[in-house]
Amino acid sequence: MELEKGRRRTRQSMKSVRPQLRSLVMAFMLIIAMGVGAGLDRYALQTGVAGAQDSFTELSNFDVLADTYDLIRENYVESDEITDEQLVYGAANGMVNALGDDGHSRFMNPEEAESYELSSQGQLLGIGVSLDYTGGIVTVVAPFDDSPAFDAGIRSGDIIISVDETTFDGVSEDELPTVVTDLIRGEEGTDVTLELIHLGETEPYEVTITRAIIEIKPVSWVMLPDNVMWLRLSQFSAGATDGVREALREGKAAGAEAVILDLRNNPGGLVFEAIGINSQFLPNGTTLYQEQDKDGDTKPVKTVGNDGEWLEGPLVVLINNNSASAAEITSSAMQAADRSELLGQTTFGTGTVLLPFQLSDGSIAMLGTELWLTADGEQIWKIGVEPDIEVVLEPGVTVDVPALYETEVIDEETFSLVEDSQLIAGYDQAMAELEN
Repeated sequence: MELEKGRRRTRQSMKSVRPQLRSLVMAFMLIIAMGVGAGLDRYALQTGVAGAQDSFTELSNFDVLADTYDLIRENYVESDEITDEQLVYGAANGMVNALGDDGHSRFMNPEEAESYELSSQGQLLGIGVSLDYTGGIVTVVAPFDDSPAFDAGIRSGDIIISVDETTFDGVSEDELPTVVTDLIRGEEGTDVTLELIHLGETEPYEVTITRAIIEIKPVSWVMLPDNVMWLRLSQFSAGATDGVREALREGKAAGAEAVILDLRNNPGGLVFEAIGINSQFLPNGTTLYQEQDKDGDTKPVKTVGNDGEWLEGPLVVLINNNSASAAEITSSAMQAADRSELLGQTTFGTGTVLLPFQLSDGSIAMLGTELWLTADGEQIWKIGVEPDIEVVLEPGVTVDVPALYETEVIDEETFSLVEDSQLIAGYDQAMAELEN
């Protein structure tokens, strides 16, 4: 009831924000200022295609673009307020969006491209929170460990009311991720002021946070009662395989008898990290997914090595509608190999293999160059991976994360207070497998 009052107050107090030219990158959780999309499935930047300028200007409809530019410059009432750079980037963004590869292929201007390159190396520039925008409410999924947001006391479930006194009334749910990201993003060392409400409270609080470059820790874990290891992977960034391998070793040393692999709200990442992580759970030569080119030809991508840290033993995988790309590769591979039950909700539905093409001014065009299919040859694009057991969180309940617990072991009393029904269902499934 208190949360609902807070939500109503949030809606009533919000003011309008002018919609931005860019479309959303992911229609769900964004890691602020990272520029990470639904997943980078290649890691080497490609260069633009030679001769593209000539072929473009020779198109029969090219005059439409040129005429539109002239009309804006000659007639738009605030033309002087719009730079040529904004118009060019808007046109480039529009072309990529016209592909219909929502949440995957995208255009990034030089600033966004720089943030993207940082994130692929396991860093981000910002305040260090992941956000959810369901229902048009900006909700903190979790602050990152040791981030400025974490140090400022921001908690999971907090609702962001305003950023630098700008609120979000009138902004559509689809536009909200881009608008919020633009407001929070800024240069290292600069301040941003947020007004928030803690989950379960009605009185807002305000914090001023200094933006910083943050080292991302994609892997976290904690032991649940009865030696069930809860292993969370927040993204497939550089070093994630090493992190998962080390966590599993530590978990086994601590007595882990079953593992819950939590891929909820994981937007994906690097394909070689996905291969390495899957190789910790699946034997050598297991097909993870298939790549399908424009001619319809397919080739399998498989795990490598038989030295994985959890090739046997009970395993449960948690997914939700914000699990995308490499998280979908992983969950679908586990499902196809009968390695694990999938619990939660149908995933986001990305299904193209991305290649980043660097443009002359430092911008990047991320393009889906191939479709990826599940190990069984099923298409994921715009469909997603369905769980074996569907579990939906109750309204107002957010995804729980290990980093919120300042302990290596969650005892029975603490676990009894957990409201995350997907985590609870995963635990029950792991216990059932242990009993069998």
